[in-house]
Amino acid sequence: MIYNLTLNDRTQKKVLRELETTEKLISKVATKLSSTQKTCDIYAMSDLGIAHNVTRMRGGFFTGAAYVWEQPDTPFIPVDTTINVCGTALYKINSDMNITEFRKRCEKALADTSKYDWNFTNGNHFISLCYSENNMGMQEGYYMLVHASACEYKEELYPVIGNWYYNSIVTERLGEYQYLRFIKGEKVVRFYQIAKMLESFNRERNYNFCKQVLSEKMENEILNVAHYGMPSIYEVLIGVQKTAGLATLLTSLGKNVYIVKKKEKSENHYIPHGFGLELPENSDFAYCENGIQIGKKEFFSGSITIGEDAINRHGFPEKDNELRNYARKIAKINELEICAELKQICSFSTKGFKIWR
Repeated sequence: MIYNLTLNDRTQKKVLRELETTEKLISKVATKLSSTQKTCDIYAMSDLGIAHNVTRMRGGFFTGAAYVWEQPDTPFIPVDTTINVCGTALYKINSDMNITEFRKRCEKALADTSKYDWNFTNGNHFISLCYSENNMGMQEGYYMLVHASACEYKEELYPVIGNWYYNSIVTERLGEYQYLRFIKGEKVVRFYQIAKMLESFNRERNYNFCKQVLSEKMENEILNVAHYGMPSIYEVLIGVQKTAGLATLLTSLGKNVYIVKKKEKSENHYIPHGFGLELPENSDFAYCENGIQIGKKEFFSGSITIGEDAINRHGFPEKDNELRNYARKIAKINELEICAELKQICSFSTKGFKIWR
């Protein structure tokens, strides 16, 4: 069953049609590996949209959704979910922090790659100095917010030629281009063990970086939550958070970021991680033999970027009140409480170092 928690925009309606096939394929495989009928639930969140990872979309998986299936007699895991672990962490700073000091501290920490391969300036990752004015309940003051993934073990779980499970991949097809690639049996246990290890590894990774930057100025951890990974052996989250505590609702570089949590009476446990990517106006996507076609361009499996051929949803309005109203709309759909609004002061990202206010 597909639970539609989206905004029902044009891109999401297209993706939802593709997810119907994904649901059928997962249910079909789970049933084949069982003595009884098995089903799949897909929770399509308000940030459902295009993924930068073409392999993922080609295999029927999109960002902004939780994929959950009834566990079959023989366990299996779809490999085109391209599992890694990614998430955000937020720490309170115990005193004032100016832009120059923050920049120098971050640059010093980024230069130390003796233990980790930092990727805070890759893709949509970032490091931000933020400020809360205590207008929604969070303590006034400075905060450090980071977003990154455990790239050190990325190819352990990606379906790339030569990795430890690649020759065991099984393919279930439906139609000309649609398929589900998966592994089953004993290799599933090892796959899941790595996925769970990455979850704790990425939390420690985020903490260690922030501690290295803030040192004596680190006060306390507000949140450290994954929005990509496997909470259970039959569940994959792609751009979705599953926590009873606080989580981030990401927007865009320089824009206010929102801290949210599930309302007590909510009927599901999932929280969207941001606004998501949609297709530009008058553009569409379709499966092709070796990847995805967007408009007149083809993007092949193995690619992890589609550049400006997908855009940030809603255009991220310049005015804070417009952005705030959009966040409230998302909160209403997903039964969230907005607990804080963080203003980004400066950040490191793929765009370099930027001062926002």
